[in-house]
Amino acid sequence: MRKVIAALPDTLISQIAAGEVVERPASVVKEVLENAIDAGAQAITIRLEEGGCQRISIQDDGLGIAHTELHLAIQRHATSKITSLADLESVASLGFRGEALASIASVSRFSITTRTSEDEHAWQIQVNGGQTMGDVSPSSGPIGTTIDVQDLYFNTPARRKFLKSSATELGHCLELIRRIALSRPDIGFAIWHNGKVIERWASCNIEQRVDAILGQEFQSSKIALEHISGPLTVRGFISKPTASRARADQQYSFVNGRFVRDKVIQHAIRSAYQDVLHGDRQPMVVLSLEIDPQLVDVNVHPAKTEVRFREGGAVHQFIYKAIQHALGTAAGQSIDSSGQHTPSYSFAQVSGAGSTSYVNSRSSTNAFSNQNLPLSQSSKSEIDNFFIQLNNRPAEHLAPTENNDLPLGHALAQIHGIYILAQNKFGLVLVDMHAAHERVLYEKLKEDLASGIKVQQLLVPVVMHASELEVGKAEEHRATLNQLGFDVATLSPTQLAIRTIPTLLQKAEPISLVRNLLNDLDSTGSQAVVDAAQHERLATQACHAAVRAHRTLTLTEMDALLRQMEQTERADQCNHGRPTWIQLSIQDLDKLFLRGR
Repeated sequence: MRKVIAALPDTLISQIAAGEVVERPASVVKEVLENAIDAGAQAITIRLEEGGCQRISIQDDGLGIAHTELHLAIQRHATSKITSLADLESVASLGFRGEALASIASVSRFSITTRTSEDEHAWQIQVNGGQTMGDVSPSSGPIGTTIDVQDLYFNTPARRKFLKSSATELGHCLELIRRIALSRPDIGFAIWHNGKVIERWASCNIEQRVDAILGQEFQSSKIALEHISGPLTVRGFISKPTASRARADQQYSFVNGRFVRDKVIQHAIRSAYQDVLHGDRQPMVVLSLEIDPQLVDVNVHPAKTEVRFREGGAVHQFIYKAIQHALGTAAGQSIDSSGQHTPSYSFAQVSGAGSTSYVNSRSSTNAFSNQNLPLSQSSKSEIDNFFIQLNNRPAEHLAPTENNDLPLGHALAQIHGIYILAQNKFGLVLVDMHAAHERVLYEKLKEDLASGIKVQQLLVPVVMHASELEVGKAEEHRATLNQLGFDVATLSPTQLAIRTIPTLLQKAEPISLVRNLLNDLDSTGSQAVVDAAQHERLATQACHAAVRAHRTLTLTEMDALLRQMEQTERADQCNHGRPTWIQLSIQDLDKLFLRGR
């Protein structure tokens, strides 16, 4: 039987839209908080009951809504944020679609109480499951707006069944509020749950807000960065490689103040850390990207957490380089005046062509503080040999105790042929000589690679069976492929011929390499897959060439390695993110031996 085409009623349309906009209580919190921020709020109070499933009440001190416009606020696609396509293409506000409040009101018992500075009293409108309950009526309340949402999904029980426990939903709400609070440290937030305050963040600067939300683990290892190039600016904090995590649950990215989950940004972060983190370890990151609104499309999804950059490759390289600069401090450059292996809060400027970056880091709490560590059980002969080597060192290598500004100091001896013991003006330095030398060689090989890619001509071109889409990608990115050392020609609509590859990758499987490269270039605009493969080969070369454990070095050789480390970026960590050296200050040594007690 043929069915008649008919227009859907507005209430059903709003409930369908709510399925995209209002996924769970946290979605409601997000939409209302964004409206409060757009209204100029300086203080926001969020009250939740049963994780937001029972009730969500959000009060702000923003501009409020004129009572003559209240009935429009709950209509679909009614907004004050945009009026034309030109506004949409350069939108700077967090909200703009004009469907959030209508969607929320269609699946809850909903009310808005608001007052502007021109009003003598507040006004209120109530909606029950999409049906307006009477006219706009006088009410009481301060200047600003209070959105009250009760019994979410009461009229769509099938959707309500998908909600989790109140504890789980509360966790999602708190995570959402943390993201917004990180983007706007100038706004104060108070969070109540079941009548009790569970979080309160006063208005502050970004560093204070980051410390308050991400806690001591991030605070003690963060590196601050600011990088500017043309229309792009990135600011924020990243963690040192030695403070990585198993999950990417503390990575916060913002574009023009909006929290986003963007594959270009995430890929840039992973690429920048790829040779200082082990395996699947993840860094902690809070990054805010500022870009001309016309260069980014935020109207990709109703939830507005996805964006599309006009020049994704340029954005990828910009963020990648910014993080690389921040991680690129040479070994020993991060010791503060107390002797801790940690930089102070002052910003050290690092200049680059066409850009400016600021690199800063705070130390982790020294692992040797306030601990009575047992001494190693060395034999008497080993101890004698150690002091013989120490006392027989050439006079020119005696480490001066004053006026020694070398970050890693002067070598004193080797310990078991594995570690170098050195002295600087702060105390003792212990260096893992193989890991340190491996990093020095690896960075040198990377520099040599950057000076020019050597190409290997294949005697017999490798024929690659490809989809029409892959052939199109190969033709679109032909110039980039050539720059990377790949000559890929089209044989037919479903075949590609690989004629040359980089010499460094001549033992790699060319078809999978090219296929992954094409996907990389198309999705993120980067060649990270090639860089990763080349760097993996270089890392292997560096490991094989680095000084091996149990090899005896002269004091001159040890000092030479220390000086190379001080001139090498990222020499604080090996390729797997482990430290290559540690600092023991005089205060640390005093604590070990209980001096002063």
